Amino acid sequence: MKNTLKNGIIPLMLFVITLHSCTEELDQVNPNALTNESFWQNTGDLNAGLNAVYASLRDENIIGTLFEPYRTDVAVPGTQRNFTSGNPIYDQTFDLTTDEVQDKWDACFTGVFRANQVIDAYEDLKSSFGDESSQDAGIRIVAQARALRGYYYYVLHNSYNNGSLPLFATVPATFDEFQKSFSSSDDIKDFYREDLQYGLENLPKTYNDWGDVGSGNLGRVTAGFCEALIAKSYMNENDFTTAEPILLNVINNYNYNLADNLEKCFTGIDEFNNESIFEINYKQIGVELGTDEKNVSQRISSILNINRVIQPSSWITLKYRAEKPDPLDDANYLNRNLYDRSNGDLIGVDENVLRKYSFRMGNSISSVDDVDSPMYGVTTGEYGISRNARSHAKASPNFWKKFTGWNTENGGDGEDQDPSVDGRSGINIPVIRLAEIYLLYAECMIEKGDLTEALRYINRIRKRSHLILLGNEGIGEFSGNSTYMNDIDMDPDNGEQSVNIDNLKEHLRFTEKPLELALEGVRYIDLRRWGVWKQQLQAIALPEYDAFSYRQNINGANPIRFRCFLVPTGEVPPLETLRNPDNIETNTNRRTEEAHLKDHLLGSQNFNESLHSYFPIPQDEINSNLNSN
Repeated sequence: MKNTLKNGIIPLMLFVITLHSCTEELDQVNPNALTNESFWQNTGDLNAGLNAVYASLRDENIIGTLFEPYRTDVAVPGTQRNFTSGNPIYDQTFDLTTDEVQDKWDACFTGVFRANQVIDAYEDLKSSFGDESSQDAGIRIVAQARALRGYYYYVLHNSYNNGSLPLFATVPATFDEFQKSFSSSDDIKDFYREDLQYGLENLPKTYNDWGDVGSGNLGRVTAGFCEALIAKSYMNENDFTTAEPILLNVINNYNYNLADNLEKCFTGIDEFNNESIFEINYKQIGVELGTDEKNVSQRISSILNINRVIQPSSWITLKYRAEKPDPLDDANYLNRNLYDRSNGDLIGVDENVLRKYSFRMGNSISSVDDVDSPMYGVTTGEYGISRNARSHAKASPNFWKKFTGWNTENGGDGEDQDPSVDGRSGINIPVIRLAEIYLLYAECMIEKGDLTEALRYINRIRKRSHLILLGNEGIGEFSGNSTYMNDIDMDPDNGEQSVNIDNLKEHLRFTEKPLELALEGVRYIDLRRWGVWKQQLQAIALPEYDAFSYRQNINGANPIRFRCFLVPTGEVPPLETLRNPDNIETNTNRRTEEAHLKDHLLGSQNFNESLHSYFPIPQDEINSNLNSN
């Protein structure tokens, strides 16, 4: 109580007293000062304000790519799978003082405040727009501001305090207006849906339609994004009946299409493609870094590739490795280099061989034995020879390839580390893409009991990555040039388990969605709405793993990669891949005194749905808002 008075209320009282004593002085207006009244004069000023609203999107804390996956089953810290990580998000020990809790809140409300500035100014100026062209331009500006405000509140609603938040529909003008009582979750939801509906009715449908408005508009928020986010908001509360027709409209009426290669969605080679419903636009500008408005690049690529503080979890690594390339799909055949294992020299080519691992894995994560998916111009086993690149090792057995430039041919140097770049990247980060809408619609079909339609949309995504498809060939749209298996886990060794509504639901939840959408900011919402968060953490904390060393020069001129090939304890990788096939124990991460590797051990024990399924209100908000309750 003393600390509360000392740190919160007393300074606030002193501030109020000081403010009151200075009222007369503050009433003196500097005629040269820029004020709200003098700045907002026309649509050009509104557009300048709108740019600041978009700039708020660049804050990586909003999606939380570098910390949200720790809360779920998708990722672990790069700490050699230690039982204790010291990471409060991963260990489920975060509270209202944790940095990430505060940073995400601040980032979202900065966006809300900037959007409200534009919206308020538009209301003051709209009567001055005399011709139709300026009226239309003003409506497009305010529609963007409202759509983005709706997105910021959507993120806040799904992240904090069971959705109960302070609701700011305008810019607070007085001290009392900052002291907001918290609105109910339903009121917040109604508020952001109204904003999104306004955007849906007043914005161009897609990126291409923005081109009809004029040049320089690529990357602006669209009606398609607003409708997709509205649909997601209903899915988040498991309202499948309401969400279904909205999702179907997004699929059928916006000319979205899956990219032909998943690589195009994450590496910067085809930004704003027809699969993209909305993505955050980044640009690597090097020496201009320094202020928030100029800092338009992101750190995500560098941190995933260079620092490796976030790793794919063990279970998801094995899920990726288990996916089966389709032997009837010509895209899965390639020419594979053969190397002399004594020195790593290229000695020949094995022609027209089936890929070892899937394209979806090769576009999402690395594995030291993935001989068919290069990284930065070298094989995965070679990667790390360059002094600029960190190799596969016990602390980093697998790398996330999403949101990195792994397809750059730079001889294995990894992400650009030139000082002018300052560890930044210009790769765009997707917020919603069509593949997610397909999977949400498939979930609606599962809940409806329509197995055929659910498989249609799941298999479209699988076909894009050239995987074996689920179900019976006779009812599939890719019959004749694809392999179908009516076996849910596609493992003939454990008997056929015909695909049905129940096991397809589990497959969607624990295979398709995590493998397709990992790191894309949706997993914590899914685990919560399905009611399986703690159950899933406990399930993936049970298995133990060993990490084997990878044999020298098996896929290029590379040294031995120590203890980086994860397998469940009791299993052994193919002997030809081992550093010492004659002595299995010398290959593992485990000596007599060492424990097996485990994931999420503490987090699965600590997770409490009432405490951890939402972030708490940050301490700073409690200190500054007298009505935070």
